[in-house]
Amino acid sequence: MISIIKKVLNENKKSWHLHLKYALWANRIGTKKSIGTSPFQMVYGTDVVLPINLALPVMKLWQDEKEEPNPLTRRINQLIEVQQHRAVMDEKLQKYEDDMKILFDRKAKDKNFLPGDLVLRWDARKEDSGKNGKFDHIWYGPFKVASSEGKNSFLLENLDGKILNAPVNGCFLKHYME
Repeated sequence: MISIIKKVLNENKKSWHLHLKYALWANRIGTKKSIGTSPFQMVYGTDVVLPINLALPVMKLWQDEKEEPNPLTRRINQLIEVQQHRAVMDEKLQKYEDDMKILFDRKAKDKNFLPGDLVLRWDARKEDSGKNGKFDHIWYGPFKVASSEGKNSFLLENLDGKILNAPVNGCFLKHYME
């Protein structure tokens, strides 16, 4: 999407706002690598029909009418096909997400935190420059590691024993030295 907008901006420096709708349309009808199809096809269950491509769908419609004269049955068959197509896209999306997780896990460094270890947690809200002062604390805690929730994910608890509501990635933790 960003590359499409950059191209539109470079070609139309003064009237870019008039051409933005075409960039959005191109993004919606373009095939996405993650799902193997276009967002348009996911929503409407069919490929985009541009004016130059109108002859083929009309022929397909005539052929469908010859095979199934009842419009209600024909529409039910179309809805079943759309549902099957969406199920296939869901499987592709799940496979893509699993592949991305495997790639991330390969790069992620394991942290050696054991239950009971005292750790500090990175304050991500102060990560951007300008949001923290020179002497502000960007690590807060200490917390106690309650349990490991996966390869590099940990549940933390306060020193009072109250467990925090969400697991924390190990890259946001460091050992607390007393």
